[in-house]
Amino acid sequence: MPSHAIAFSNNKGGSGKTFMAFQIACEAARARPESKVCVIDFSLYSDISALMLGGSAREGIGAPMRGLQTCVDITEADNRAEGLVRALEVAAQARGEGDEARRGENGGRAGQRSVFGTWFSRAGSSAQLKHEPRTDVDLTDFMIRPHDVNEEVPKNLYLVAGAGTVSWNSETTAMATDDEMEIPLWARTGDEWVGAGEVFRDAVQALPEAFDAIFVDTDHLAACVLTKLAFAAMDSIVIPLSYNDMDFNRLFADITGNGLFTDVLRTMDEQGQLRARVKKFMFTRVGSTANAPHKSPGGIASPFTPTKTSTAQMDDMARQIWSACDQPLYKALFANLDALEAEGGNVVQSFMTEYFGMFKLVPELASLISTMNGIPVCGMTSKSYTAANGLTGSTGSAGFNSLKAEL
Repeated sequence: MPSHAIAFSNNKGGSGKTFMAFQIACEAARARPESKVCVIDFSLYSDISALMLGGSAREGIGAPMRGLQTCVDITEADNRAEGLVRALEVAAQARGEGDEARRGENGGRAGQRSVFGTWFSRAGSSAQLKHEPRTDVDLTDFMIRPHDVNEEVPKNLYLVAGAGTVSWNSETTAMATDDEMEIPLWARTGDEWVGAGEVFRDAVQALPEAFDAIFVDTDHLAACVLTKLAFAAMDSIVIPLSYNDMDFNRLFADITGNGLFTDVLRTMDEQGQLRARVKKFMFTRVGSTANAPHKSPGGIASPFTPTKTSTAQMDDMARQIWSACDQPLYKALFANLDALEAEGGNVVQSFMTEYFGMFKLVPELASLISTMNGIPVCGMTSKSYTAANGLTGSTGSAGFNSLKAEL
């Protein structure tokens, strides 16, 4: 079982979720060269796969990102994220058949539909199966090593890659019959995914001892069944946040039914499906005034000094979250909240210190190069880089050192 099993999630696109997951996964691998790190891409857009495999640069509007084109070139459906989900579904159906056989029932579950689509069910994948379906899944069967195509990524980092629309298109995820209206994968509801989630949980726990950490990048459509798979199998959830109050409110009130806390985590917990608990909120793109350690009046610590305006807004948002999680409905969603001890007699400050952090705004050029070229910040230096769009420049060593300390 990995020491760290973390899902990165936020139901607001643009929160910095994927960029943070990319940076932290690469730093975790760089800092522990003797161990292995696994990243699983359960986002419909597959952006973290693009970053790992060469970056987001593209030749024009509508053209694939360079990293995703590489993914398509070096993988097949069977060994990408969709292949993993199919293996989880087939194993779950095989487990169900075994349970029914032991009870003396005739379930006929081999023809059962999958909430992910016909391609993912045992019946839909029978032509590809060369043996009797297994009741467990080996995650290493679906991993590739990004370093083999992108030397900027540490050698000991492994990826279960997605290929965006190639992986999750309407043909692959189709499940409707002629007389049914097709519901997109991200809008499908119900509990048919739960068996696959249990198999996924077992697969994570069965990873070889060399894997010290596993990270899952989830979709901003938090109610998507792919995201629920991650929450059913990981131990912890990291939530990147902007300090835009409208974005923050969507965690609790989302008209699309994707509110991370109200629509997804709370519901999963009530139904006994939730394994992962909220471990950390990380404010992203925070402006700074100095590279000196700082603690806000509310108790949020950081290795740099943010602006006064940013500090006040982050403290206010953290206090709002405390007011919510102090209620029984939300309290259970946090990791070890009952064990929290009051700091100087102030439990709210202890909560803010324990559950909140901040990630400094990466200099524009460094961020652009990291994203477009697929270069993690932990591997960048103060030398001059050229982005895929031709922009050239460098970032000072002081700025990089501060960023690396945060990671």
